[in-house]
Amino acid sequence: MDQLHSAHEGVVTFEPLTLGREAVMLGKVRVGEIHAIEGDRHQACFRLHLPEASASTSFRPASDVDEAKRLTLVKINDWLNAAGLVPAGGVT
Repeated sequence: MDQLHSAHEGVVTFEPLTLGREAVMLGKVRVGEIHAIEGDRHQACFRLHLPEASASTSFRPASDVDEAKRLTLVKINDWLNAAGLVPAGGVT
């Protein structure tokens, strides 16, 4: 997660909401959320709301909250690249 996280430094952040929930922020815009859950196989779930990124906005499972954060960063990175944008210092 460090390499992806550093590429998005200041662009994607995670802000605490209620207990066990975090907002996924793209700049100052809330684009998703992460929930900690109790389950045998999955300890977290996440969903993103990015224009034209996916027809589905349902929650997706993750093994834990750190994995959910990593997956959201991957999906946001893919979305930024598809939009023709790159993180600061990035190369197209």
